[in-house]
Amino acid sequence: MHKTRLRVVQQAIDVLLRHLDALPPSDRADHLEACVRECVREAELWRFSPPSDRERERLMKRLLAIHLDVVRLEAGRPSTAADRRDDAAA
Repeated sequence: MHKTRLRVVQQAIDVLLRHLDALPPSDRADHLEACVRECVREAELWRFSPPSDRERERLMKRLLAIHLDVVRLEAGRPSTAADRRDDAAA
């Protein structure tokens, strides 16, 4: 079961990276790629220590939110209000 869940996460990450690679260079695309890379690092730790249900759910929600922003970026729409707040705080 753990391997299947890890495979799903890896597939989601692969899809995101392919979509980001197809986008023209931009600060937003760079930021989203950095977010995906953070998810990769987190998921790699799962190979040594399986995540709790809460950790897995949190990562999947982050990947979904990134996916939604990638779709918005592909469509030329602004990112979510929460992302704009996060960017302003950085």
